[in-house]
Amino acid sequence: LHFPAITGSRLVELAGPAFTIAMLGAIESLLSAVVADGMTGTRHHPNQELIGQGIANILCPLFGGFAATGAIARTATNIRNGGNSPLAGIVHSVVLILVLLILAPLAAFIPLCALSAILFVVAYNMSEIHLFINIVKQAPRSDVIVLLTTFGLTVFVDLIVAVSVGIILRAVLFRLSTRRP
Repeated sequence: LHFPAITGSRLVELAGPAFTIAMLGAIESLLSAVVADGMTGTRHHPNQELIGQGIANILCPLFGGFAATGAIARTATNIRNGGNSPLAGIVHSVVLILVLLILAPLAAFIPLCALSAILFVVAYNMSEIHLFINIVKQAPRSDVIVLLTTFGLTVFVDLIVAVSVGIILRAVLFRLSTRRP
């Protein structure tokens, strides 16, 4: 257990990135819950989801952890293999922790170039480039502007800047589109 030194300047410096990470975490967790609902025919409780995630993300840095969210890939895999109860999620977490504790020393022997190739393939498969291209072709122009601006800023600048600019740009475009003449 470790309590970090909190100063006013540090609080101001981290407010923007903390807000961005919280927004992304909330969106990803709720998206994961919606996907799980679609696969199982259930309905989640978004307030409980976000409160639980918030409490966990406030406490985990005190123990050396960092912000985390519900993971769509692991959730979908768990459901596809028959796990559709809270107990399945708990078992999954325990097994994952055991694998990390037992097999982590062996990970040092995996060449980084092999890991980078695996990550590249996973990222490419997750990108769904055909869907991205279809969205750019078919979506309203304002949505395409936000998408391409956020994408470009993510690749060439920083994720935090990209999300912040994307949210502001979408809000401005939404406001302009709802103006009455």
